[in-house]
Amino acid sequence: MRILVILRRVLDPAGIVAHRRLRRLFINREEYLIQPGDHSALEAALRIKDLGGAEVVVVSGQPEPDDDTVCRGLAMGADGAIYLSGEGFAGADDGVAARLLQAVVDRLGGADLVLVGMTTLDTAQAQLGPRLAGALGWPQIVGAWSVEIVDGRVRAVRRDGDDYVVVETDLPAVVTVPGRALEPRYPDGARLVNVYRGEGGMGEAVLRWDVADLLHPEGLVPLLENRGRDFPPERELGVRVEGTTEEVAQAVAEALRARLRGA
Repeated sequence: MRILVILRRVLDPAGIVAHRRLRRLFINREEYLIQPGDHSALEAALRIKDLGGAEVVVVSGQPEPDDDTVCRGLAMGADGAIYLSGEGFAGADDGVAARLLQAVVDRLGGADLVLVGMTTLDTAQAQLGPRLAGALGWPQIVGAWSVEIVDGRVRAVRRDGDDYVVVETDLPAVVTVPGRALEPRYPDGARLVNVYRGEGGMGEAVLRWDVADLLHPEGLVPLLENRGRDFPPERELGVRVEGTTEEVAQAVAEALRARLRGA
């Protein structure tokens, strides 16, 4: 069984400050981390590997060199990695990413399962998994809190409101995993050293592919158009109301009426 895990990196929000009055973003500390959902997806793949055996391959890519993402995936236990690079990533959206990943699956000769984070930390979008499933023509499970392979089918537990339900589908399939659904394991120390040194066969474990070899130029044209960035208005200070329950309720009602009249 071959499992592909999509790993994407994002700026650590702890190092970003949004100044509403100046309408600017300040990056005080430029540090990157793996998308939490993708991290959980990798842990789900490694648990399947631990239980029944599987080949886990991580797929990542950025416009600029970024070895840390794939190296961490290998150090955690992945068997191989594919790093995509090239000018096609400039302005790429989830539509372009889905087409690229479809081309990756075709070039590999197929896969049994693709795992990816459900949403992105920076934009809160949840398009990549469904778009990839549509491009491949595979069934999909969205929002899986646990993933396992049972009798040649993928079984997942997902939330349905306040309840949890068990769903199954045939392989091959695409499964998206929410952020922090599973606690990722720590990379093995010796394996981490071998990955960065390129020892123990780790240097040959990373395949580097140019996106220009996977898609024609028209396939790299994004669907989204960036027209700029805007900020919400500064928050207004509220008014503290004290008194009995009836007095507070009356004050809230009057405030709502005044706001509605102003609208």
